[in-house]
Amino acid sequence: MANAATLVASYSFNDTLAANEASRPALISVDPLGLNGFETAAVHGVDQRVFRWRGDGRDPATNAGLKLDATGLVAYDNYSVELTFEFTELAAFGGGWRRIIDTQNRQSDNGFYVEPGNALQVYPVATGTTTFTTPGFHDVVLTNFVIGGVREVKAYLDGTLELTSDTDQLNLDNANNPGHLLHLFLDNIAGPAQQEFANGRIASLRIFDGIVVPTPVSEPAPITLMLFGVVALGQLARRRKLG
Repeated sequence: MANAATLVASYSFNDTLAANEASRPALISVDPLGLNGFETAAVHGVDQRVFRWRGDGRDPATNAGLKLDATGLVAYDNYSVELTFEFTELAAFGGGWRRIIDTQNRQSDNGFYVEPGNALQVYPVATGTTTFTTPGFHDVVLTNFVIGGVREVKAYLDGTLELTSDTDQLNLDNANNPGHLLHLFLDNIAGPAQQEFANGRIASLRIFDGIVVPTPVSEPAPITLMLFGVVALGQLARRRKLG
């Protein structure tokens, strides 16, 4: 049963990967080329410190990004992730796909992406309709939950619901991921399609136990609303990968 959302860890990237909350795990920089770091960027019109990841998409071993040990942090099938980030470039390889979130320890091509048409996609099951512009910071929310025995995944772009699916691919407790790792921006190192990567910057990350529904960013004083119950229909993807 899905539960009300509780903020369990947040990260502001003010020259540190430590959580804002005491005793919560720090993020880990995955930086094979030694190019990650902190810098100042204009985020929704306000200058602030952000974290830059910079790698290479030719080989998944040279991807850069972040990872988090989510063991005990959330209910593995009822959680939400909020990110404010930008891709600073289109994908140079991998057919134009750009990975956002991986929950299978980089062992599967399934996951959360910006697809070649520049929309959010939970591959291989559901695709959004709004253009994810590049560059430019966006607020993205991914929720994964179970209600009445039915699994639902929802994704929002700048406060607007983009897709809904009944996939189980984003459960943090799966055979590929015994360590309950959450990977950000890093493509899979096993299986097909291993070049789906792009450089970028992240300004905020928040992890919730439970479900959140964001308010569209165009509304005054945007806040995150907590949702106790949601029932939604699955949506078939309009694009699928080749091999």
